[in-house]
Amino acid sequence: MSLNKIKKPLLIALVMALLTSVFTGCSSGTTDSNTENADAGAAAAENGEKVLVIGFDQDSDIMDTMRTAWYSDALIYIHDRLITRDYEFNYKPGLAESWDVSEDGTVWTFHLRKDVKFHNGKPFTAEDVKWTIDTIKDPDTASPFREDLAAIKEVEVIDDHTVRFILEYPFPNLLYNLSATAAGIHPANAYEEYGDDYGKKVVIGTGPYKLEEWIPGDKTVLVKNEDYNWGPEWMENRGPALIDKIVLKIIPDENSRIMELEVGGIHILRNVPETYVEQLDNNPDITVHKNPATKLGYLAYATDKEPFTDVRVRRAINHALNKEEIIQFVFKGMGEPAYGYLPPALKDEYLEESQELAYEYDPDKAKQLLAEAGYADGLELTLSADNSSKSSKLAEIIQNQLKEVGINTNIQLYDSASYTDMLKEGKQELFIREYSWSNADIIDWFLLSERFPYPNHSRWVDEKTDELIKSAARQPTWEERAEGYKEVQRYLIDQAVWAPIYIPVQMIAVRKEVKNFKYHPWMLQYNDGFDIEAK
Repeated sequence: MSLNKIKKPLLIALVMALLTSVFTGCSSGTTDSNTENADAGAAAAENGEKVLVIGFDQDSDIMDTMRTAWYSDALIYIHDRLITRDYEFNYKPGLAESWDVSEDGTVWTFHLRKDVKFHNGKPFTAEDVKWTIDTIKDPDTASPFREDLAAIKEVEVIDDHTVRFILEYPFPNLLYNLSATAAGIHPANAYEEYGDDYGKKVVIGTGPYKLEEWIPGDKTVLVKNEDYNWGPEWMENRGPALIDKIVLKIIPDENSRIMELEVGGIHILRNVPETYVEQLDNNPDITVHKNPATKLGYLAYATDKEPFTDVRVRRAINHALNKEEIIQFVFKGMGEPAYGYLPPALKDEYLEESQELAYEYDPDKAKQLLAEAGYADGLELTLSADNSSKSSKLAEIIQNQLKEVGINTNIQLYDSASYTDMLKEGKQELFIREYSWSNADIIDWFLLSERFPYPNHSRWVDEKTDELIKSAARQPTWEERAEGYKEVQRYLIDQAVWAPIYIPVQMIAVRKEVKNFKYHPWMLQYNDGFDIEAK
């Protein structure tokens, strides 16, 4: 029977029973934590507290913008950045109320707000900006974001509210990098003050929300910063958020996420599984917002290990994948094939001829290339993925398609933290990844030699790639930079460094209790007038 035909009270009872069954079978601690969430929600309702619960399929490895390679949305609200992006994606003032650039593009002077305080009460100054940038750039920090700031030679404190960036070369992408989640500003000497607890039990920013609790793989709880009064000028609400608390719940199983959404256990679901879109569209209590995604999903491989050191094997894998079939099977036809290394939504930087340069689905060609590489009798490999429902389905269909050309795979699934550890340790062979980023420098992130072994999890150490990326990144104008990245993409396609598969649609499901929902192309701004009915 269709869920849509069941009367609402009965539907709620059935779904709650199913949820109880699902969570009872989860790993130790999950049932208790969900009970705690329910109890906390009930207590909040009694107190009239406004609590927004958001569902996610995976969690960060550490709650520290300087050290993580997978950014929890919580970090968007804990930290402010020097630069913000409005709803049209224009660069606007943030913690920096204005900035000046020298004629040659190598000196950037940022004039900082004077009315900002950190969550621990410390006033925000130029010293905090310098410490944050210097810490990211320190090799001992091992920040995946380090190379994105490689153009910065030195950060000078002019006075408490003026900071100067001296660049090695003109770098038109600086504003983008300073607006990214990874560039959230921390209080100076946070590592020394808080030690190993920082990024785990303690995270300090100037943002509209404070960290109350993080239970890795389960939930993150944020409480509003009552003192916040320095929201960007383009926001409707520049003071304290209307929503008292945000709970980010990790629910790897997509069916469970949908159930919780439909009964009101969560209010917003990011990355709605395509399988459930029709069901949610028919639910009068839910609106699914659909927008072009700056995301790309791909099959990768450890290029420094045999057989992937041979470009013929990499090309064979590309030819073996039927992207259209994958999109129909996994995404219910919602999405489009990926042919290159950037999504088409990045209009300036996307390589238009990606499709004509890419590898068509051709199993016979794949078999031929494998035979030429010495693998006429096939291969036995491990295919790794995270344990989300989408990745599990994707792994299954990729396994079947590779088998058709003689590549047999054993699927290995991991929770998000273990998956990251496995990649960092270099144990991967074939593995599935998806990124979400709105700039061509995502290529630097994953494929520069300096990022080896992580986040360069493809283990691609290649001198020509490095030269092309660095040349593109150092072009004096945005237009020249974009052309340089197109040349990078041509080379990567030729070398089959990845096997690009799909470009998803960005879908966010929102319950009716959420008021004044505003879609933002990069970071949803829950402090900007978002409200929720307190039950």
